Amino acid sequence: MKRFAIALSIIVLLAMLSPCFSILAQPTHTPHQNPVTAKDSPVSVSLLLFYGNALDLAAIRQYQDAKSLLDELEYANIPDELRYIIDRFNSLSRQLFTTLDNLELLLDEASTLLAEYHISEAKQRLDDAETTIRSAQFLLEDIEAVTNTLGGKVDVFDALAGSEITLAYERLEGILHRLRQLIDELNQLRQSLIEGYKIEVLERIPTELSMSITPPSVFVGDSIAASGRLTDDGSPMANRNLTLLLDNEPLVITTDLDGWYAANITIPYKYVSTMTLNAVYTPADDDIGTYLACKSPPVVVNTSFYSTLLEVSAPETGHLGLPITINGRISSTDGTVDRIIKVLFDNTQLAEKTVRGQFNVEITPPPQQISMGEHSLTVVATPQRRYSGASKSLTINISRLSMQADIQLPQLILVPKPIQVSGKVCHSLSPIQDAKVSLVFRGSTTIVRTSTDGSFSTTIEAPLDLSLIGPQELTITVEPVEPWYAPLQIKRWIFTINPANIGLMLISFTFLGVLVFTMVRARPVRPREEVVIPEAVVREPPTIAPSPRPKYEFTGIKGRILSAYLNGLEAIQRVTSITMAPHATLREFLKAATSQLPTAIKPFTELTTIAEITLYSAHGLDEDTAARAEQLTAIIKEELHSGAS
Repeated sequence: MKRFAIALSIIVLLAMLSPCFSILAQPTHTPHQNPVTAKDSPVSVSLLLFYGNALDLAAIRQYQDAKSLLDELEYANIPDELRYIIDRFNSLSRQLFTTLDNLELLLDEASTLLAEYHISEAKQRLDDAETTIRSAQFLLEDIEAVTNTLGGKVDVFDALAGSEITLAYERLEGILHRLRQLIDELNQLRQSLIEGYKIEVLERIPTELSMSITPPSVFVGDSIAASGRLTDDGSPMANRNLTLLLDNEPLVITTDLDGWYAANITIPYKYVSTMTLNAVYTPADDDIGTYLACKSPPVVVNTSFYSTLLEVSAPETGHLGLPITINGRISSTDGTVDRIIKVLFDNTQLAEKTVRGQFNVEITPPPQQISMGEHSLTVVATPQRRYSGASKSLTINISRLSMQADIQLPQLILVPKPIQVSGKVCHSLSPIQDAKVSLVFRGSTTIVRTSTDGSFSTTIEAPLDLSLIGPQELTITVEPVEPWYAPLQIKRWIFTINPANIGLMLISFTFLGVLVFTMVRARPVRPREEVVIPEAVVREPPTIAPSPRPKYEFTGIKGRILSAYLNGLEAIQRVTSITMAPHATLREFLKAATSQLPTAIKPFTELTTIAEITLYSAHGLDEDTAARAEQLTAIIKEELHSGAS
């Protein structure tokens, strides 16, 4: 039994210490990478691939997707040395995408206007497209220059052919070339539309359309009279359909035998100070291919209406299920009239009422649909003929009222005696009735409801278990019927004593003690034997001498160079008292020793460079290099000796 206990202790100790073994097994210093086998930076390759993807979307005319992809780069961790270039690249790319999108829109509008014989408007779009094309070309040139700068920053031009970073850069350059081809294609489309414009001007008969209105100013909801004439070189154009556009809302009319037209137009209930009216002629039927389209000069209609002033106030805090009173006042520039107001809670209408002047409206937030926190409360005065609408938005915080509970229960009980619990639930001294009170004690549950004065009284069973003595937790949860009260949970500790379990434990320990005492007395006492070790057997342990430090032998030209470096290194270490650590590179030791060297800095730097080439370069070495290394070692020793003396 004793051996088993010792073995078990060792196993537990090893289990506790096992997480530390993986940490101790790690190298003390991170090993350095061989420059010959070093790979491309993942950050640089990812940046080039990312920009390639964004520009590729633009090359296939998906400009919005390209801008959305660029927006994702805002969450990337960009190195500080690349931050300015990346910001510049992003800004130019977004401008280019927007410019190309606008260019295609201008060309589409110009094509549609030419098809409808609106040549003057088409010419304006084509002129704007010419300016936009030049802007796109300049932006692409700037992006190409930034791309070249970015390539230099990430060492693309020093990378090996076929490496990941080289392939990513070449792909980016190819996509920029495709963007230039896209701009050229759009420019060719503009040229073809210009040719179509010239043909329309030469082969089609121009038309002219006039317009006048009376009266020039009118209330919304009233009518105006619009009239004018359609001619071609002064000759009337009879029985032609025209479209009157009042703020782009169409009305079709027909000219008479003399080319005149007249119409009464009702001003819509749009509460703005001015509206624009014009007439448009578009060739149709036999006129297609003969006449050009035209548009009358726009006429401004001055509109009038009565402005509405709305003042609203409401509580800053409300509670679920409890009514909220909103006070306000509505007025207009033409006096006080009956108006309809609507109350919206988070865009859901809760009330509608006809009011005049001062008003108050009562609403109740529905408890099933409203969450705790801030909500929007909006009061809207709907438009009414000549009276404009108005709205006012407020922020209201919805919360629940907190309850208090006074609980009485015993501090000490003997299990399994029932526990008597009583108490009173209230809010600001007002009793809360019919609230559900749930009591949970060691798996036993009891539910009771509060009376009219908020009080309750009940018992809960204390079930038997294996516990002996100690505190036990009693959880009391109060759930009110009213939605404006927040649930309440209270936890109390009761000290319990289990006499039955304590008695059983004492009997068990007594029986076990008697049994052990009987077994010990029945066991015979065996005298202890001393083991005598002969003096001749006791010997001193042999002394183990430390193994000598291994010596390295170098052969050939490479061996001569490395031997020369080690000799120079040894001389530097003696003078500077700096020891080269096993994990340090040659360049790191040179940097550390430079500040301590009084002399021999230049020859030791050159000797370090030759040693690095010998270790990492794949090029062959000659006798002159080895001789130069040995010469540098001699110079170092001589300069260090002269400096020390």
